[in-house]
Amino acid sequence: MESPDLDDPLTQSLIQAFLAQMDSAMRVSDILAKHDKSDEIKVDHLIGGLVYRLMVPMTQQQLTESLDSAREIVDHLDSEDSEDFEGEYDTIEDYPEPLNRKIRPPTCNCDICSRLRVCLLNYSEYECTDPLAEKFKKSIDSTCEQHGILLS
Repeated sequence: MESPDLDDPLTQSLIQAFLAQMDSAMRVSDILAKHDKSDEIKVDHLIGGLVYRLMVPMTQQQLTESLDSAREIVDHLDSEDSEDFEGEYDTIEDYPEPLNRKIRPPTCNCDICSRLRVCLLNYSEYECTDPLAEKFKKSIDSTCEQHGILLS
């Protein structure tokens, strides 16, 4: 199979859209961690952010901010300065978690945490509306499988 042309405008648009989704999901994950009074984003927060972003559409403002962040990431990767950041994310701490446990839903009653609880209840029935959402859902499923997290 031939590798995609990264200079192709369509490919760049898809990459930016995916990065925008991930950027927004990480922002939600950070909120979930803060509402959980955690100093770090844990697996449950990360998966929660991904599920939330898959199932809850972004507002126009969120979309604009996330696309701007995605463009900055792509521009940074294209620049020669990207070598400065090599190894920045090489160390990922591994924390022992029990295998095949149910995700810990947020207990906060804010809008995001409440919506996420509903999303987690409906995740198994969620049908993706486009190929990018399908890829996003598959990455969530893969992450859950890798960490032994059950969503339902």
